[in-house]
Formats: sequence, C-alpha cells, structure tokens
Amino acid sequence: MKYCLLAFLMVGFVMLGKAQNTRDVQSPKPPAPKYQAFKKEKKGFLFGLFKKKKKVEIKTHAEEVADFRKRMEKLQQEKAKAAEESNKPQYTNPLYFGHKKPPKKRPNGKKKFCKECGLRH
Repeated sequence: MKYCLLAFLMVGFVMLGKAQNTRDVQSPKPPAPKYQAFKKEKKGFLFGLFKKKKKVEIKTHAEEVADFRKRMEKLQQEKAKAAEESNKPQYTNPLYFGHKKPPKKRPNGKKKFCKECGLRH
C-alpha cells in the first residue's frame, strides 16, 4: 500500500513538473484557408422543397457569335473613350499637376498649400 501511494505521488510530481515547463510550447498552426469555388445554392421556401427553377437558355452558334461581337464592340468603344479622355491637357500637360484647371501662380508671400498635389502655389 505504501509503495503504491509513493509511486502515485512520484508520478504526480513528475506530471506537475512537465506541465509547468514552458520551453517546448509550440504556437498553434493557423487554420487552413477556405476558398469558395462556387456560389452556394440558396434554399427555397420550406427547407428547399419549393425552389425556383432556372430557365435554360439555348442559343445557336450564330446568336453566340452575335453576342460576342456586341460585347467586343462595346469594349472597343470604352477603350476609345478612355484613350480620348487621357489626351486632355489635364493628363498630358505637366503644368496642371493633376488639377482640372492649371493652378494660379501667386506671388511668394501669398502662396497657399494645395491639398490635391501637396505643393504650394
């Protein structure tokens, strides 16, 4: 009986000493990233029993080509508009400093700090 009690106390002290050791503590690993590869399906009314069914649109090759050409034409128009916008003096002339209108040139005593470009003029 004494030997069991002594063995139990020794094991208890060893476990307490092991628990107090902070040198071998490892930081927890961050959780693995979860990527959403597809949209989750929304459940319909009453636990998904009554879902709205999607209408499948069947297009011919000619319709697909026509849609593609419309999209490409719209994209070309947007690119042309952006190129035309970038030719304005506001973007090409360095005297504008990013302003819509060229800033006023004041005398040295009356110069003001500009919030847009960070210069005094």
